[in-house]
Amino acid sequence: MKRVYIGVDVGTSGCKAAAIGGDGGICGIESVRYDDSLACSGPGCYDQPAAVLRGAAFGCIRALTRGLPAGCRVDAIGLTGQMHGLVALDERLRPLRPIISCVDFRNEKQNSEIYRRAGGVEGLLGFTNNRMLASCTAGKILWMRENEPELFSRVRYIVNPKDYVRAALTGIAATDESDAAGFGVYDVKNRCWNEALLELIDLPKAVLPPVLHADQTAGTVLPEIAAALGLCPDTVVVAGAGDAVMQTVGSGAVRPGVYGVVLGSGGLIAASLDKCAHNEGARLQVYPSALRGQWVAYTGLMSVGTSVNWLRANIYAQDAADGFRRMDEQAAQVQPGCGGLLFFPALLGQRSPVDDPFARGVVAGLNPAHTKGHLYRAMLEGLALGMREVYGQLRAVAAPMQCIRISGGGAVNALWCQIFADVFQAPVQRAAEYAVCGARGAAVLASCRGDPAKAAERFAAAETDRIFMPDASRKALYDDLFALYTQVYPAARALFSGLKRFDETYGV
Repeated sequence: MKRVYIGVDVGTSGCKAAAIGGDGGICGIESVRYDDSLACSGPGCYDQPAAVLRGAAFGCIRALTRGLPAGCRVDAIGLTGQMHGLVALDERLRPLRPIISCVDFRNEKQNSEIYRRAGGVEGLLGFTNNRMLASCTAGKILWMRENEPELFSRVRYIVNPKDYVRAALTGIAATDESDAAGFGVYDVKNRCWNEALLELIDLPKAVLPPVLHADQTAGTVLPEIAAALGLCPDTVVVAGAGDAVMQTVGSGAVRPGVYGVVLGSGGLIAASLDKCAHNEGARLQVYPSALRGQWVAYTGLMSVGTSVNWLRANIYAQDAADGFRRMDEQAAQVQPGCGGLLFFPALLGQRSPVDDPFARGVVAGLNPAHTKGHLYRAMLEGLALGMREVYGQLRAVAAPMQCIRISGGGAVNALWCQIFADVFQAPVQRAAEYAVCGARGAAVLASCRGDPAKAAERFAAAETDRIFMPDASRKALYDDLFALYTQVYPAARALFSGLKRFDETYGV
């Protein structure tokens, strides 16, 4: 009987799953989009139906098992997915409310109170080695307790979306170290919930799930679920890791000097570390890796694929049936720098270099000569420039850049990959199966459970399908454009605050 391993990536806008054989080769890929399930119920409030995410994950697994050749059986399942989302589960591990998604920041007041009680940024670093992002789960827990007390009284566990899917598969609630770190109350150096901080902020430890290492077995698939999904009842489910971590290691960014860039709904740039770096100034997120003995330091942008999809839906709506082909053709005809058009990509706020959930997108320099193609290329350049800006913070703890491993759905765009190479002046290696690096990484981890050395070897050997070399003739242009880009947020910060007040007064 040939053993097969499935990895499931429970994302923000859709679910992806990959099946691999014992040699790590892909033998099946499935994906499901959520069809606008992210509902905005007020300023900063973004909910998702838990049933939609669970249904998409289960649907991907069932489609993969149906497509397996005779003589194959799924031996284990690994999970990854959006970090920071809140899924409130009752005693029977059923959701009590819609998921408070990873892009939600309704808990501004609660986060401010956490910082006050913890002694500010430096005080919080002493507890967790990380800042409390606007999206971190702990603030959402306190928001729920304050605003939905009856529902909160029925909470047994608060978990993240991929952990909810695992609980639905196994009947067991747990999380992994990277998603635990994403709560904002996990001591990443000592690898435990920080009980002193929990007491300070009055967050009950009882609602926090047990924490497992990424490669640990969390349980086996429930018999009735196994029957529905075409699995054996003894199919193992591995803990897995949050998407920022899993996509980094899944792309092969596990050696010094190799940086992972992920272009998904959001985007990140990350580096693997052999020790838990001191997070001076709380400029980064430093989380335990999916690989034992390693950490992943990362930072990033909130609105990457979100920006591109917004442009496609609203500016290129008449070309929607053509996918991105027409958009890419028009952008490729525009010269670098876009004739002085600059895009600042904060449609959903920003986490770095300043954590400001109320920052918003800016288009600067627009004139009558600019076309849709100019706007699209300016967006691609602005997103690459934004990554370069936050990379400056990552360099404080990681080795100098030798190359970039790029992955995520946006990596399909060769022009964008080339823009990254030119903006960073570094080779960009596109990961093979770039669109499913997270799911494939989760499957690899499931196949190597209990064998950390084998997992490290597998991830380090991750293949690439194309290399984009930097064009040295564009260095000066992008250096100058980068200098202008870094002036946008300081110039617009007061404007963003004013627009927030305006929206609170007159918004609907």
